[in-house]
Amino acid sequence: MAYTIRVPSHGQTIAAEKKDILADKLQQAGVPLNLYCNKRGLCGKCFVEIVTGRRPDPGKREKFWLEQKDLSADHRLSCQYEVDGDLVVNVPVSSTHENVPILPSIPRSAVVPDPAVKKYYLELPKAEISSPDSLFERILTGLGAKSLKIPMETLKELGHTLKEAGQKVTVTVHRESQVLAVEPGNTLGQNFGLAVDVGTTTLVMELVDVESGRTLDMEAALNSQSRRGADVISRLTYALAEAKNAAELRELVLETLNQMARRLLLRNRISPASVYEVVVSGNTAMSHLLLGVPVETLARAPFHAVFSRLPGLNAREVGLSIHPHGVAYFAPNIKSFVGGDIASGLLAVRLADRSGHFLFLDLGTNGEIVLKAGEELIATSTAAGPAFEGMNISCGMPALPGAIYRAEDSGSIQTSTIGGSPAQGVCGTGLIDLMAIFLARGEIAPGGAIQKPTKKLPVAAGIVLTQDDVRQMQLACAAIKGGIRLMLRANGLSVEMLDGVFIAGAFGSYLNIRNSMAIGLLPRMDERRVMFIGNASLAGARLLLVAKEKREEVETLVQRIRYVSLASDREFQDYFIQALEFAGWP
Repeated sequence: MAYTIRVPSHGQTIAAEKKDILADKLQQAGVPLNLYCNKRGLCGKCFVEIVTGRRPDPGKREKFWLEQKDLSADHRLSCQYEVDGDLVVNVPVSSTHENVPILPSIPRSAVVPDPAVKKYYLELPKAEISSPDSLFERILTGLGAKSLKIPMETLKELGHTLKEAGQKVTVTVHRESQVLAVEPGNTLGQNFGLAVDVGTTTLVMELVDVESGRTLDMEAALNSQSRRGADVISRLTYALAEAKNAAELRELVLETLNQMARRLLLRNRISPASVYEVVVSGNTAMSHLLLGVPVETLARAPFHAVFSRLPGLNAREVGLSIHPHGVAYFAPNIKSFVGGDIASGLLAVRLADRSGHFLFLDLGTNGEIVLKAGEELIATSTAAGPAFEGMNISCGMPALPGAIYRAEDSGSIQTSTIGGSPAQGVCGTGLIDLMAIFLARGEIAPGGAIQKPTKKLPVAAGIVLTQDDVRQMQLACAAIKGGIRLMLRANGLSVEMLDGVFIAGAFGSYLNIRNSMAIGLLPRMDERRVMFIGNASLAGARLLLVAKEKREEVETLVQRIRYVSLASDREFQDYFIQALEFAGWP
C-alpha cells in the first residue's frame, strides 16, 4: 500500500510503501540527512520531528539521545522508523550535513564529511551472572558489529577502562573494521586528524576536525631534507651514497613533521591522543624517504617505485606522534616521478569528471604536468628545479612572512611582502613578476642576459637579483613550457583547444597570470580559462581525510593515467632549448 510523506522543512512530498525505512526515503528524495553510523541507531544524528503520524515507543538508545539532545517526545530516529501510514515530518538543521568546500575557488568541490575514523558513545549494561558476556562482546553488541579487530594493548586495558568509566565509554573505530581506542566517558567531540603535504621544499600541515571537515589551524615549514639536496635527484643521490644517509633523511622530515604537529596541538589545546589519523600527500620520492623504503629502484633505470598504493599503516610505526594506534594513509603515487601529491590534486579539482580538454600544472620543484585529452589522462614530470619555491636564488625564500610576493612597475619597482613586514627576500610569484618587469624594461634580454654592466638588478633595500638567478628562472620556465608544448603536440591538441588550465603549487593566490604569460611560463590564452588553485596536494589530503570513499576513487583514478617519460623523448631536449627564451607563446 502506498503512503505519502510530506516534509515541509524541505518542501518535499515523498511516496513510500509499508515497512520502508524513513531515513532511506528521505535520503532518496535528496534530503541531506546525517547518517554518520550507517543507520545503526548509534549516533543520534538523524532525528526528525513527527508532526502527524505514528510515534512508536522509542528504543533504549533512542531514549538516551532524546534526553541528551533535549528533544521533544515527537522526535524519532529516522534510520529506525518503519513507515506504516501517511506522515508529516520536519527535518531539523541539526540532523542534516553540511558540504565542506575543498577548493573554494573551484565550483562543486565541496564534500559531505564521512571520515574513516568515527566515535561512538556507549552506556553498557552491567554484567550479570546469568549472562556473563565478555567485555569485548558487550562492546561489539553495543556497536551492532559482528566482528572488529582490536589492538592487544587496548584489549588488555578493557576491564580497567570499563570499571573506571562505570561502563560508559567512547569507542573509536577505523573504517568500521578496527577498534583504535576505548576511552572513559563521552569524548565524541574529540576526533581530529592531520592533512599533510610533504613537498620537496616545503611541508604544510592542517589540523582538521574530521567530524565537521573544518580546518582548525595550519603550519608550514621548510623540508629539513633540503640541507642534503634541493631537488629530488640530489636527495636520492645522497640517500644512495651511504647506508646511513637514507635513515638520516627520514629522521629529518619526521622530526620536522612531529614538531609541526606539536605546535598545532599545543596552540589548540588538543592532546595527540585525540588525533587518530594522518593523510600524507607527497611525490613518490618523498613518500619513500619518509617511510624509510629503499630508493635504489627509484633512482636507477628503469626507475620503478617500490609501491604506488598502500593500505592504512600504523602511524607509530611510520614515526608520527599521534594516538598510539592511529593510522597513516598515503595518497597513491601515479608513477616514479608523478606522485601522490598530483593524485590528490587531480582528485580535489575533479579533473577526471570534467568534459573537454584540460591541463593540470604543479609549479613546484618537480614540475608535473597532467593533460586531460578527451577521456584520456596523460601525465609527465619535468625537472623545473626549486626556483619557483625561492630556492637556489641568491635572495630567494619560500612564501613566508617577509617574502616579496608581488612586484609592480610604476616608474620604480613597488613590492608587496607577505604579512606586510620588511622585505627579507623574494618568493616564486615575486620572481615571476620581477622577470616580467625587467624584460619589459629591456633590462633583461629575451635570451636571459642582464643588460646592465653590473649584471645585477636592484629590487629593494638589500635585495638584488644576479645573472645566475635569472638563469635559474629561465631553466625552470623552459622545463614547464617545453613539457606543455610537447604534451599538447603529442596528443594532437593546441592551446586554443584547451577548455581550461589548473595551476597548483606553492604560489598561494598570488600568481600574476599576465606576467606568467609574458615570460612564457604559461601559454597566451584567455585569462578566464586559467584557474589558480593553490596547494591542491594539501586540499586533496584533506579531502581524503574527511571523506573515506574518496580513497577508493583516487586509487582507481591513478590506474587510469598513462605516464609519458620526457627523459626518454628525443624531442624534449629540442623543445627545452627553444623554450629557454623569455617570450610569450604560441
